[in-house]
Amino acid sequence: MRASILILAGLGVVCAGLGGCETYRGDRYSTRYVDVRTQKEKAAQCVAAFEPNGQAPQIMTYDSDTKTEVHMNTDGKRVDVTAQNAEDNTAMGMGGKVGGRIPEACTDADPIPGSALPKDRRYKTQWNSQH
Repeated sequence: MRASILILAGLGVVCAGLGGCETYRGDRYSTRYVDVRTQKEKAAQCVAAFEPNGQAPQIMTYDSDTKTEVHMNTDGKRVDVTAQNAEDNTAMGMGGKVGGRIPEACTDADPIPGSALPKDRRYKTQWNSQH
C-alpha cells in the first residue's frame, strides 16, 4: 500500500514537472513580431502609399477644428484620397480606378494597403440567411 502511494505521488510530481516544461518550451520558442515603428511613421507609410511622389495635391481641404487634412489626386481614371491628422499622428488612404473593382485602403493602424472589402462576399450570418 505504501509503495503504491509513493509511486502515485512520484508520477504526480513528474507529470506536474513535465507540464511546466511544456509551458516553458511554448513560451520560449514562440515568435512574436514587434513593430518598432512610431505612430507617426505608420501614418506616413499609409499616406505615402497613395501619394508616392510627394507633390501638392490637386484638391485639399483642412478642418481647423479637428486639424485634419484631406488630399485628393486623380490620374486618368485613378483616384487617390488621403486624410491625415498631424496632431495625433493618424492617417487613412484609399485609391482605385473609377468603374473598377474594390479599391485599396489603409490606415495608420494597418499601413500596408489592401483590399477595402473582403474579396469573398459569400457570407452567412444570423441576420442574413442568404449565401
